[in-house]
Amino acid sequence: MCGIAGAVGLRVEPGAEQADAILEAIRHRGPDADGHVFVDGVWLGSRRLKILDLRNEANQPMRDEATGTVLVYNGEIYNYVELRAELEAKGHRFETSGDTEVLLRGYLEWGDGLFVRCNGMWALAIHDPRRGGVVLSRDRFGEKPLYVGRDGAGVWWFGSETEALRIAGAGTGRFDRPRLLNFLAFGDAEDPAGSFFDGITQLPPAHSAFLTENGLTRVHRWWDLAEAARETWSATPAAGGDAELQTAIDQAVRLRLRSDVSVGSSLSGGVDSSTILASIRKAEPSMPLHVFTASFPGREIDEWERAKRVADQFEATAHRVEPTPDGLIDELPQLVRHQGGPFDSPSVYAQWCVMRRAAEEGVIVLLDGQGADETWGGYSKYVWFGVCEALGRADVRTGARIVRSWRAEGDLPAPDPAQVAGLALPPAGRHAARGLLRAAQRWIGPALREGVLLDPQGRKLPGPLLRQAAVADAERVVLPRLLRYADRNSMAWSRELRLPFLDEQIVRAAFASGWRTGLEHGWTKERLRRIAAQRLPADIAWRRAKTAYDIPGEWLRHPRVEEEVRAALSLLREREILSGRSRIPLSPWRALTLARFLEQSGLTA
Repeated sequence: MCGIAGAVGLRVEPGAEQADAILEAIRHRGPDADGHVFVDGVWLGSRRLKILDLRNEANQPMRDEATGTVLVYNGEIYNYVELRAELEAKGHRFETSGDTEVLLRGYLEWGDGLFVRCNGMWALAIHDPRRGGVVLSRDRFGEKPLYVGRDGAGVWWFGSETEALRIAGAGTGRFDRPRLLNFLAFGDAEDPAGSFFDGITQLPPAHSAFLTENGLTRVHRWWDLAEAARETWSATPAAGGDAELQTAIDQAVRLRLRSDVSVGSSLSGGVDSSTILASIRKAEPSMPLHVFTASFPGREIDEWERAKRVADQFEATAHRVEPTPDGLIDELPQLVRHQGGPFDSPSVYAQWCVMRRAAEEGVIVLLDGQGADETWGGYSKYVWFGVCEALGRADVRTGARIVRSWRAEGDLPAPDPAQVAGLALPPAGRHAARGLLRAAQRWIGPALREGVLLDPQGRKLPGPLLRQAAVADAERVVLPRLLRYADRNSMAWSRELRLPFLDEQIVRAAFASGWRTGLEHGWTKERLRRIAAQRLPADIAWRRAKTAYDIPGEWLRHPRVEEEVRAALSLLREREILSGRSRIPLSPWRALTLARFLEQSGLTA
């Protein structure tokens, strides 16, 4: 795991002061080693967090002497052992034992065909003098960020965090109006192809591109989640197969345990993280194992007792982490700075505290259950997508069965017509709806008055509505912001977070699992729960409540929080982000984090 930065189109090598400042901005992503190289107008820099092959020989930038090809890379390739064996069979020889050299030699062997062979998370840059530019690539879901922007002299910069690019001079110094407007209107905290900084974008997930002094060219989607979902989607579960699904989850976890440093896990009282812990213990029966749980004693949302029971079952040392509202206010500037933008929920702080505690305990790598909800049907909102899908094919009986099942459990969610209609509408209808919504937002101030709302649900997809919803959530609506929060929180404390549920084979298995039928029985993630119940207590596997990283509602009434929110709203009015109206229909958390972000970044309209 590392932080990377680089530039294309330089006339001279960056001075030592500038190079040091850029890499210092991402030191937290890689405190163990640093390096940079300049060749043919291309500068590549790296900060390294040592995970595999801890020797200095495995540091970056890594160069192939025969071709002059140079690699910097952030992430982990979990199947590097298997790829290395393939490459050795083709005559490649290795000087290191980690995954970085496997990536370098894999590129030399397969070119851009390397990426689809990789099982992992990454953002990489490869200077290939034979092609006269830099190859950029990002993993399937965008677990690792990769920003791109141009400075005033026309030089193109890229890196793991926007702060490194801004130190280099990239961007305009203004905030991106549509992005800010979308955040205020929808809580749309992360566009995986954009940023809150005007003039700085991201290479989208599952894309590669070629960067020259003329900018990004040959932008190519090398993997498509929508296509993977179309190929595998099943509305009803196939008979049997639970053992095979469990084996696949175990294998995804086993690959993500490859490490030369300590490995632990974050743990809630829910089915996803508990399933991961069970698979860890299956793979490593005697490995010392630490798990970390955010806890709110005395509150209904507290998950400590459930998490502790699961930890005890699998003989893991459990650590109770107790965030507080005072802690949130005290650490908010640091949290916003590391997040690189505003966020829509204080639950980000709970995860921040978990990562800090892992750092205190010396656990460097953590596995986590993130990604299951978007692929196994884990959100209760899917109830209404399922109902509308059934009605759309004139299947009133199935739609009614879904509603009856959930009502019988006392858990029927309130419908969200805007979200369902937004997904179901054709592109022209979506555009018109956003126009009407924008016209009604009279609480938006003059600084954003010319801004337009972007589509927060991403590209319009064909196929069943439930499949559309799952892909949209994984590709644009939900998962991208959760991945941003997780990456920035873990990297702020120099921790690496690994997500087995985003293994491509697990994602395909999830879409093929027929979870739509579970909605008819009154359950989200029914197939995953059934598998988990073979190893977990029934009240964990079949627990309905969903509270991971939630924050107590009374935090909003804490005097310090109320004071900070009032100050934030005042600042946003002063900067004409908000109008002068007394009643503003805006989440206080959005106001609070946006005000902090604008203060820190110095961005203007």
